[in-house]
Amino acid sequence: MKFIPLTHAVLLDLQLRGYNILTSKNTVDDENPTWYPITVPDIWEYLLQLDCKGSIVPLQEPAILVIADALKDIVEEELQGEVFIEIDHLEELEDKIQFYGKQYKFISNPENYVFSFDPKRVLIRNYALRTGNHLLYLAYIDVNYPTHIIDEMRDLEDLTRSLICLDQEQAREWFSKHDVTMVQSDISIFDMDAILTIFLLRTDQQITIPLEEKDELVYNLMHTDDLLQLRDLFWIDPRMA
Repeated sequence: MKFIPLTHAVLLDLQLRGYNILTSKNTVDDENPTWYPITVPDIWEYLLQLDCKGSIVPLQEPAILVIADALKDIVEEELQGEVFIEIDHLEELEDKIQFYGKQYKFISNPENYVFSFDPKRVLIRNYALRTGNHLLYLAYIDVNYPTHIIDEMRDLEDLTRSLICLDQEQAREWFSKHDVTMVQSDISIFDMDAILTIFLLRTDQQITIPLEEKDELVYNLMHTDDLLQLRDLFWIDPRMA
């Protein structure tokens, strides 16, 4: 258990775990509150009971945040404070979202991105496939790209059944067996958690391969011989387009 910054991904994860309210020992005027997730049977009855208790000085009232309302009404950059949460892979996801967000500015400018190129969506999808927490990704799609929800549910289920994780020697043999010479990553090709898809180069197609000097952190291309020298773990989507 530890405190981590409050974000939409954290709120979604808490909501999917059954929490519906964040409480705080801080007052409503504090700019950096610490939050504690709880579950109440009836949100409005809970809030009404708090209101009935009253307070002599309103600004001394404890801060309360309804998770569903925060997801709907508060943009990411306006979320404040840290939440006490049980961490597994979620902390790693949050770190990546913050790191990628500095380059792509998708937290402060989400309107600049579409489904086909949304680095935050790619990160959450990667997390969902590796951890099995599909609900977090589907909740993100439902909020941001509702017209894609059915196709994404089907693709997630299909890839979950076929996704493979290989060590270096197994990956070398697999690439050789299937005549794979180039792969494309979802997140950075240099990240061991990247899920690799088979890239089939058409005869009329030219490519640019992002290496260290390139800026792109998603959808990188690399020859398998080069990639095999970089790591000893490979997540592979074996489906051939």
